[in-house]
Amino acid sequence: MTKDAISIRDQLIARSGRLTRSELKVVRVLVDNYPLALTGSMSSLARQAHVSDPTVMRAVSKLGFENYQELKAAMLEELDEGRFSPLHMLRKKDAGSFRSDALHNLFLEGIIANLQAMHDGYLPPNFHAAIDLLGRRRRYVYCLGGRSSKHLAGLLQGHLIQARPGVFHIGGGSADLVDLLADFSENDTLAVFDYRRYQDDIIAFARAAHERGVRLLLFTDMWQSPIAAFADVTLSAPIETVSPFDTLIPGLAQIEALFAAIMADPENRVRERLEDIETARGKF
Repeated sequence: MTKDAISIRDQLIARSGRLTRSELKVVRVLVDNYPLALTGSMSSLARQAHVSDPTVMRAVSKLGFENYQELKAAMLEELDEGRFSPLHMLRKKDAGSFRSDALHNLFLEGIIANLQAMHDGYLPPNFHAAIDLLGRRRRYVYCLGGRSSKHLAGLLQGHLIQARPGVFHIGGGSADLVDLLADFSENDTLAVFDYRRYQDDIIAFARAAHERGVRLLLFTDMWQSPIAAFADVTLSAPIETVSPFDTLIPGLAQIEALFAAIMADPENRVRERLEDIETARGKF
């Protein structure tokens, strides 16, 4: 491979538009965990993506490779040339970088690297499918998060309610959530946030909603919540930092990007919605 050649990872992203939803799950795993996702067998990749071996074979073929082994060989050749991501290089910094006086900038560098990784791994079909689930006024959108991610769910609801009606932030104990299932229909969307350590109650509720025909939009990390196995659309983000706690900033960036796209789409009639809101606010 020449120095200026497009990377295997970029090829996967560029060619993803021709894939089915199941095949796109394969690319999502490859991009999120590149290059580690390609170090195992094809069956291992299929298990990670929650698809069958034939689905991996079809995806690999549409991506321009004769078979899985050819894709794997191309990746290994690329690794030999020492192509490392900014985040990888950041992690190789010496221990002296973790002095308290350097931590501020080191933390910010990590966040920037995470956002750059999201930028480089952007899959347009995934993003547009998420916009459709959130922006189209089918019926209702419910936003649910876990212990730490509930704040992101609340932020998503607060944004979306400006652009469309029928958006709710849900939470509470398992019993409260179960009662909500009776209100769900096939026209609804559940936007669920589940990052490591994945919550059993959130997973169980999302599965129950899925079984009722609710469309699922999952926000998760690079290792992916078990909800990814049955979600309609999965948006993953790098969350590791030098802090012992994972960062929610990439998830916040995803919310802001989705909201910007929804606001910019004239079919969503956002201007009419905002005018109605301003009229209502004028009475208080």
